[in-house]
Amino acid sequence: MSVRWNQVDTPAEVEAPLGDLPAPAKPGLVRRWLWLVGLVVTAGVYVARRLIDNPSGELEMWLMLGLLGGLALTAVAALVRYRDDQRLAAETKAVEELRRDARSTTGSVTVSERPAGDDVMLRGLLTYPRGAETAEDTWSLLVADGDAPGPRPGDPVAVWWAPGTDTVVVRYHRGWADDVRGRTRR
Repeated sequence: MSVRWNQVDTPAEVEAPLGDLPAPAKPGLVRRWLWLVGLVVTAGVYVARRLIDNPSGELEMWLMLGLLGGLALTAVAALVRYRDDQRLAAETKAVEELRRDARSTTGSVTVSERPAGDDVMLRGLLTYPRGAETAEDTWSLLVADGDAPGPRPGDPVAVWWAPGTDTVVVRYHRGWADDVRGRTRR
């Protein structure tokens, strides 16, 4: 499951309609096309090896190492491209499903903190009703120094989910969480 955090500026924005979600970010050119560079280098080394008549043992070794290195680079870069394409397709599908059939509910979070320089890394478990079941997703959120504070353990959060997708959008504001806690205690 993928949890997208949306820290809002006012308590009223937490339960506002989800609105338009940003399209997923595409990987950079190097991540997308490094496999092609590796393939061209590998082909160039192979052609060089075939054109050299009777190479010395040392040159033969370096050409083979270059060929193996180029093949390794091509294979790893192709796997990175494949995984990036899978992630992009899943995130695009999730955004489309959330735009089309978003359902909202209230969930709660567990929180653990870890300092990360001047910032704080929050992580924990998000629990919310999803249809007839209760879903539990792990989450993490980097709260930069000067940003709005993140959730406290047990705080309520607004959760948007859509059937057929593993991505949820979570909205949070500390004032809203205090209001919800106050209403449920009465």
